[in-house]
Amino acid sequence: MIAEMPVMETPAWLAEIGGATPPHACPFPLADFLTDSLYYPACGLNGTPVKYLAGNILSFVYADYGVSRAAFLDNLCGTGAACGFKGYRPVLQREILRSEVVPDGWRPALQPQDVDAVRRLAEVERDCQPYGHWSIWQRTASADPAAGPELFSFFFLSGEISAIYQGLYTRLAIAPKVLAIIQPGTMGGEWENSCSDQSFFKQVVRSHTAGRSICYMAAQGGGVATPITIRIPNPAGGNTAAHGSASCRNGMPGCGRGGGAEVV
Repeated sequence: MIAEMPVMETPAWLAEIGGATPPHACPFPLADFLTDSLYYPACGLNGTPVKYLAGNILSFVYADYGVSRAAFLDNLCGTGAACGFKGYRPVLQREILRSEVVPDGWRPALQPQDVDAVRRLAEVERDCQPYGHWSIWQRTASADPAAGPELFSFFFLSGEISAIYQGLYTRLAIAPKVLAIIQPGTMGGEWENSCSDQSFFKQVVRSHTAGRSICYMAAQGGGVATPITIRIPNPAGGNTAAHGSASCRNGMPGCGRGGGAEVV
């Protein structure tokens, strides 16, 4: 948690799931966990937002078509020191079907129009392995209560980041509380530079009426001392006002998909 953002109280839906027996029998509360969530497009296996913002945020939504199911599950559920979330254990894990996220036959209303962009997108989507994985994490008895919240939700989707944003946030008229643009592009394979002011992803976010109420932006900080910076979006667009920073190590490590750190 960081001091520049308020601490969230555990919402009823999360407390109920955390205490359910068996937890896998719980419904998939999509609209509930999108509310006040953090959306991290082109995330790779970078746990920075969870490590620094769990407590300020209790629901994390990650999206990246470049992470295979096997690599994701190995990083999340493996037994190595770098796997999972330190100080937490999963109390629920389950695969999520497309039909649980969007209605059958749903297609994004906005599509890239540039011919070269359409070609690049088609090329990368051929290699994508679509899947969804949802988990609830509970702080262990031995962990310091001051280190983070009792529970948080973590949802990972393999797919194109603009289509996922439209299928989740735009379709349900919900804005993420935090939009994390943390070095997309380092590992290569992206069909566009989502940091560019002309990117299709930014067009999608700007077209979303509810998206105008995004409260914070999370961007790459200036090094080890400030690995993540929290900003307030400028309602007029363009630059943002610096709001604070946090200094910690990565939690769920791996290959953040690096590059610039400009925000919407």
